[in-house]
Formats: sequence, C-alpha cells, structure tokens
Amino acid sequence: MSAFLGPIHHWLFNKIRLFEELENKTIKSLSKSFGDDAEAIHAAAAEKFGKMLPNAELEDLIDTDNIHGWLQNKIQMAETRQAYYYNEVLKKFGQAIVPVLEEAYRQQASKLGEALRAEAGELKAPELYKQLNNYLLDGMPCDHVNNVIESQPEKLVWVTVQCLHKPYWRQAGMDIEVMYRLRFAWTNAFIEAANWDYTYKAERSSNEERIIHTIALK
Repeated sequence: MSAFLGPIHHWLFNKIRLFEELENKTIKSLSKSFGDDAEAIHAAAAEKFGKMLPNAELEDLIDTDNIHGWLQNKIQMAETRQAYYYNEVLKKFGQAIVPVLEEAYRQQASKLGEALRAEAGELKAPELYKQLNNYLLDGMPCDHVNNVIESQPEKLVWVTVQCLHKPYWRQAGMDIEVMYRLRFAWTNAFIEAANWDYTYKAERSSNEERIIHTIALK
C-alpha cells in the first residue's frame, strides 16, 4: 500500500498528527484548570465532528483510492473539532480559558523549536520559515496561500492571501480573534525557541483575508 504514498503525504499526515497532539495537550490543560467537564465537552465535540486519528501508520489508515480527499477530510475534521471544542469550553468557563490555551500552544511550539535548534543550530530567517512549514498545519500544499515577498538572512516576510482556517472556525461558531491569537502565539514561540535572536509578528488587513507575517532579528 505504501507504494501509493509519497513523502509529501507523510509530511502532511505528520502535521495533522502534531495538530491533534496539541489538541490533546489543551484537553489536559483545561481539565487540570477547570475539571472533568472539559474532557466531557471534548468527547461531545469528537462525536459531532469525528474522533482523532487512531495510533496507526498512515499506510494502515488512508484511502489509497482518494489520498488527497482523505487528507483534506482529516484536516477539516481536526480544525473544526478543535474550534468547536474551544467554543464550547469558552461558553462554559468564559474568557479564563484563553490564557490556558495560549500557554499550551506556546509550550508545544517552544519544545519543538528547542529541539530544532539543538538539531540544526542557529537557523536564519529563510531556514526558520522553511522549518515552520514542516510543523504548522496550513491547508494542503496545492492551496498555495502563502507567498514570500522578501527573503534575507536577517528578515523574511510572507503574505497569506487567503485564510483557509476561518471557514472551519466559523462553522464551529468559534471567535476568530481568539483563534488568530492562539495561532500567532504558537508561531512566535516556535521561532523564538528555534533561534533566540529572531522573533515573529503578524499583521492582519482590515478585510481579515490578507495577513503579513515577518520573521526578523529582534
């Protein structure tokens, strides 16, 4: 079965796995802070939007007759379920959940960034951007939503011309501002852990579609 699969499919599958690991981390953090109801709410979200991937290899899970469709479906399930879960715990516990979620996001990103730094050394802005795309779930490779507009060792700027995540967040009824806050916090923590000399920032346009991202020396 693996003959049907290429490196790009495993690359994307691993990013979905990482996204779901983050989801598990938030469940544990919210349960610790707010009690068992947080876990029960997630169980309801999983019933509504689909459960997380089982602990199995890609070759044993994927529909090889519809590889692209299977991966796209898993992205949709993961993003919508996660946003729905956050929306439900937000309704239950209020804004106090947001810093708990943000800390969970930062912890995962920092751990990954530190591991990258230990393995690859002090990467410059273009290499940091390339590595970021190995971790951060941002649609399918064919979507081409990110365009690099400046690339230097000290600074790299790219533009997101269309946010692929908002339809999932809106379907789940989740506050888009909170979701951006979490996503940007993850990216900032990853970059700053991967190379202490660099930082990340994001600027959104008034129509919320165009986002300008910058990795640059502090």
